[in-house]
Amino acid sequence: MKIRIASIGLVVLVFGSGLARGIDDTVLLAGRSDSVLFDPTMNIQPGGIQQFSFFYSDPSSNIQGFTIVACFDGPLVALPGTFTIEGSILDAVDAEYLSMQVDNDDNDGDGREIIIGVLIDALPPFNGQTAPPTFFPQEIGRFDFYAPEDINCSQCYPITFCNEVNGNGSVYLTNKVVINNQSIEPAGYYDGEVCAPANALFIRGDSNNDGIFDVADAVFMLNYLFLDSVEPPCPDAADADNDGLLNITDPVFMVLYIFGLGVAPPYPFPSCGLETYPDVDFLDCLVLSPACPVCP
Repeated sequence: MKIRIASIGLVVLVFGSGLARGIDDTVLLAGRSDSVLFDPTMNIQPGGIQQFSFFYSDPSSNIQGFTIVACFDGPLVALPGTFTIEGSILDAVDAEYLSMQVDNDDNDGDGREIIIGVLIDALPPFNGQTAPPTFFPQEIGRFDFYAPEDINCSQCYPITFCNEVNGNGSVYLTNKVVINNQSIEPAGYYDGEVCAPANALFIRGDSNNDGIFDVADAVFMLNYLFLDSVEPPCPDAADADNDGLLNITDPVFMVLYIFGLGVAPPYPFPSCGLETYPDVDFLDCLVLSPACPVCP
């Protein structure tokens, strides 16, 4: 089973992955910071900032520290000084030393990278706290990515663990975990990606996502609601009355407007648009409309 992850690694156990077992069965991964279940893909809006998390898993060892090194490509920009462990497993165990180094220079010979250093028990009275063993991904911390306005939409940008990287300094660093006072290479890595856009442009009422608002959209919704047909490609568009729900009022609203008996759908209509991100009604649009530009 392969899991893909993103920009700075963290340790995680993956069942059935065939990773070698030994003194260390730590795996480094990263992904969405707002995901209950681990998700290696983060979506971002052009011109937006989004948090990207790091995770670890190790079913047998207490971990004393991490060196995390990851490489990524432009136009993504890692924002210096944004690494935080707030709310993570490292916050719970009172990790005492955190370091973040960012290199966003494409022309320095090694591309763009981010380097994270963590020592969990680094200050007197040295209580011996560690990151505990875990079978499931536990968040270590997170940092911010920025996506410029001119980012290529409908594209995913890989973020990979990389070794022998010097960042902004002269010392070459490699992904390591500290177990029993020894610096050990993780048993495995899982790369991920940052994809744009997080939300696609849409036309309110175009529930079948064919770029046209007509009676076929009302039929599509009736089939979805009562005949267990396919889900709307863009839930935001299917919510014709913009009440935050997908129910019978939506095809009724559509029919009344189409036949001249009701009011027009709320914004965005009749032109393409985008609700605020993240959308408070959780009906996001992730599928591009053929009637709309690719990028918001």
